Amino acid sequence: MFRSNRKTLQNLLIITILLILDITCVQNSEQQNIKDQKNTEVTLFNTEKRILHSEIINDDFEIYISLPYRYIYTDTTYPVLFNLDANIGFGITDNVVHILSTLNKEIPEMIVVGIAYTIKGIEDWATWRCRDFRPTSHPEKDKAWQDRLSQASSRDDIVVESGGADKFLAFIREELIPFIESNYRVDSSDRAIAGVSASGLFTLYTLFQHPETFQRYFAGSPSISWDEPYMYKLENNFAASHNDLQARLFMCAGGLESESYINNMNKMAELLRSRKYPSLEIETVIFENETHGSIYQAAISRALKMLYKK
Repeated sequence: MFRSNRKTLQNLLIITILLILDITCVQNSEQQNIKDQKNTEVTLFNTEKRILHSEIINDDFEIYISLPYRYIYTDTTYPVLFNLDANIGFGITDNVVHILSTLNKEIPEMIVVGIAYTIKGIEDWATWRCRDFRPTSHPEKDKAWQDRLSQASSRDDIVVESGGADKFLAFIREELIPFIESNYRVDSSDRAIAGVSASGLFTLYTLFQHPETFQRYFAGSPSISWDEPYMYKLENNFAASHNDLQARLFMCAGGLESESYINNMNKMAELLRSRKYPSLEIETVIFENETHGSIYQAAISRALKMLYKK
């Protein structure tokens, strides 16, 4: 009897040990599987990324493309919105466009084209936007930006050289727009451009240099103070040779921004209104309690509704 009970206890002990070992092996296997899994990136619905090499600038650009929800089910052509600073702003713009167009029907469905850079860090985006969005070279300010970005990133390969807006505009007009129009169903007579800060400056630069490129312009907190009074000279030169300006323009600034942003925006708007161009529509807004860092998020919905109002 005693031997029988002892043997039974031994068998139970062995079974218990085997169960513990089995559970441990399963847990270790599951943990290893989790470690071995390659996490997938979050992507925006109905978006694509294309790489486009610019012969004009001799650089590669990442082009983010958001298609309307019904794009694949129709043969419709769509308005196209070119979104500058897409490394940081494309997701915001894309989501707002889908909410206002697909869900709320406040603006038409459209294709959003984001112009971005292949970057190691945010310092690369800041470096190349200095190159592409600023129309004049300013070595002293370039050096200040270079030192700031190098210190923030602990990198010694940062080189800031402004003054490339003419080439960047040529890239958009001669390389990017033909690429988009040959690959997607876009309405070539309905293009918009959206930018903020330095890219807002570039938006105004485009308006005065080649206004026919776009029909709708969003310039958020444009950095008009860059090499001031250059942009006012550009505006004056345009006015001297044109009787009309066929465009819708939305400009804004944040109430908590420095006075230069607010004053320059108001001054530029007053100048344009004084020209009395028959085909120019302007709306300006000061967004209270918004800073230079928050103005784009606050303004994008208002800008789109103004630019696409019927």
